[in-house]
Amino acid sequence: MTGWIIFGSILLVLILALVQSVTITAIYDKNPEVRIKILCFTIVKVPEDEKAKRKKAEKERRKAEKERRKAEKAAKKKGVTESRPAETAESTAETTGTADTVESAPAEPDKNERKKAGHAGKPPKQKTKLPDISLDMIKDYIESASPPVRRLFKKIRIRDVYIDWVVGSSDAAVTALKYGGVCAALYPAFEWIDTYLDAKIKEINIEADFDAEKDDIFAYITLKLRISTALGCVIWLAFRVLKTYLKYNPAAGNKPKARPAGVKAR
Repeated sequence: MTGWIIFGSILLVLILALVQSVTITAIYDKNPEVRIKILCFTIVKVPEDEKAKRKKAEKERRKAEKERRKAEKAAKKKGVTESRPAETAESTAETTGTADTVESAPAEPDKNERKKAGHAGKPPKQKTKLPDISLDMIKDYIESASPPVRRLFKKIRIRDVYIDWVVGSSDAAVTALKYGGVCAALYPAFEWIDTYLDAKIKEINIEADFDAEKDDIFAYITLKLRISTALGCVIWLAFRVLKTYLKYNPAAGNKPKARPAGVKAR
């Protein structure tokens, strides 16, 4: 009974985790910021706050100090073990009186010679031949990846879109041209997003200030994606790409099985 309770608890936690959404919040201002959260937990924050930076620096300092102490202990231990054989050899030579008659050890062969001798008996390595890439192959891979990628983008929920862009420059003509270019780029793009994606746009405000020396931009956007949806799209994409790969590399899926020991070939 206890095992079923543990299994049910783990399964419940996994289900609750999969139905949650990853929230990405991006702010563009004088101090741009990106936060990735699950529930109330911030997984990634760029840039890091001062407290997190101090914790990370302290952790790295402690790790470096620990590695330094370990290296010093290893060096001391190695020095002791190297000094002991030398002392033993000297004492043995003094007691036996044969220090002058000890024959020198034969010189070891050069490292390059050993490497040549080792590679002499080995067969030359065969270079792996890259598969031929054709336009049909590229087209099939793109077609295989398109459905899961499209589904993934459609399932992204765009919320709280707010853009306040004041266009400015030192020249009034340049300001007018920049204002026209920004309007021509942003408004159609967000109309397409609002039409084809799950988006809720709060406000997009673009103005031209002929007295301003530079642009003043404030942008805020929130993206949400369910973990189960992302995982399902990734698995779907992997299966479709693998199917296309086996289509152009049939030998990869038909490798001969290893023959059991003791079974002779017919």
